[in-house]
Amino acid sequence: MMKRSHDEPHGSGTKKLRGAHQPDHDRKHSTPQQGSRNERGRQDLPRKEIDSKAVSHQLPPSSSAKADAPAYTPFTVTKNLPDLPEIYDPKLANSPFVHKSFGYDRTSTTTDLSYERLEFLGDAYLELFASRLIFHHFPALPAGAQSQVRELLVKNETLSEYARLYSFETRVKVADMEHMLRDAKDRGNKGLNKILGDVFEAYIAAIVLSDPEQGFVRAEAWLTALWAPKLIEAAASQKFSNPSLALQTPEGSDPRATYSPTGKADLQRKIQAYDAKLTYSPYKDSVELKGDQLGQNRHFIAVYLTGYGYENKLLGKGEGKNKVEAGNWAAVEAMNGECKGIVEECGKKLAEMKEKKRQEKEARELAVSSNGK
Repeated sequence: MMKRSHDEPHGSGTKKLRGAHQPDHDRKHSTPQQGSRNERGRQDLPRKEIDSKAVSHQLPPSSSAKADAPAYTPFTVTKNLPDLPEIYDPKLANSPFVHKSFGYDRTSTTTDLSYERLEFLGDAYLELFASRLIFHHFPALPAGAQSQVRELLVKNETLSEYARLYSFETRVKVADMEHMLRDAKDRGNKGLNKILGDVFEAYIAAIVLSDPEQGFVRAEAWLTALWAPKLIEAAASQKFSNPSLALQTPEGSDPRATYSPTGKADLQRKIQAYDAKLTYSPYKDSVELKGDQLGQNRHFIAVYLTGYGYENKLLGKGEGKNKVEAGNWAAVEAMNGECKGIVEECGKKLAEMKEKKRQEKEARELAVSSNGK
């Protein structure tokens, strides 16, 4: 803070009003470079010319080669877990797994890279790759829903899940790993998940940095293959309740494997009549999931039919993250599983009853019309 001069009167401040005692002719001829006043007396500050090109040269030089970002292209998704991309630069090979507490020179700013430094860059690449994937494959999805899907792909739980698939937890080097693991266990794996998520992001950055020409493409292809099953699962379960995320059922696939958010309503339209009803109830207690899915539940719902000569007939069972989803899965099973024949038989009877009623109604209307004549 600037201190006031001892020569200044107390309370006078450090600045004087420009032009307060300036003659009128001086203020009248002031130039824009000197500053001028508008009609209300506000001081117009002089406009400053900025040479962007010159300023850009003042930036510190890049510490590594920058990878080119190519146009988005579709990638082939492997059937099994995709191979872990190689980090070509030996100096970066171990950096994604090492915490700065593990023997790094903390005074160094460029030579020693910990996963904390790499995670900063990897996080940005991760967001970009996820955004490109969603933008190009689900173009009709609204922006808000796109953000929800992206969050599913980049959250710590997802990244730590992938890190474990490649056994990253066995390669992490932290000064007090045992204490960290105990703390993570007490916090329901959240502490360890955060570390594994950071390590995963750091690995992405190392892939790109170690291969300026193809690193971007290789990292994006790898993540696309990893993300594809999770995207398919989200789309199939209508997790975000948006038809724009819906997938087409591949020809020849098992219809029981395709989730329908209107399953219960569809089954009801098929067979429920005034003298027949469908009942949905748990066939076993819900369970709370553990590990990476801590805090989530699994519900088990079955659908039963009473009517058409059946009494509390089990048609199908389903599982889901809530009762609604589990009920829809049960309805999908009923319409496409072992009891498909019963559902179709009942649906045929219902259609015959509706047709009979329609004919009877037409006959009554015709009789009334004939009597009126």
